[in-house]
Amino acid sequence: MITLYKKGFTLVELLVVLIIIGILVALILPNALRAVRQANIKECASNIRSLDTAAQMYYTENRSWPAAIADLAPYLENNAVPTCPFGVAYTLVDDASGGRRVDKTPHFANWPTQQQHQ
Repeated sequence: MITLYKKGFTLVELLVVLIIIGILVALILPNALRAVRQANIKECASNIRSLDTAAQMYYTENRSWPAAIADLAPYLENNAVPTCPFGVAYTLVDDASGGRRVDKTPHFANWPTQQQHQ
């Protein structure tokens, strides 16, 4: 007697697998996106701190503040000005003490303070 077996999956089996994959993606995706955003925030904050340090080094050597971000390139790693992960350009503004610092407001509404990091 010859028996024939169908090879392959039924439509119900495929739907069950797709539903399970969809549930897993729905559980994992929000956490993955949150982690990417946090990494971008930390990268942007690090870039701003590096640029502020480069501006201070520029002032120490030249006894004047840099006119533009591009002036800071020689004081940065690989002589390259970092780019913001959010696509916002870094700009210099005058601060209250007469110096020039990176404008943080386009990047952070509330700049992280030491208390927030602890």
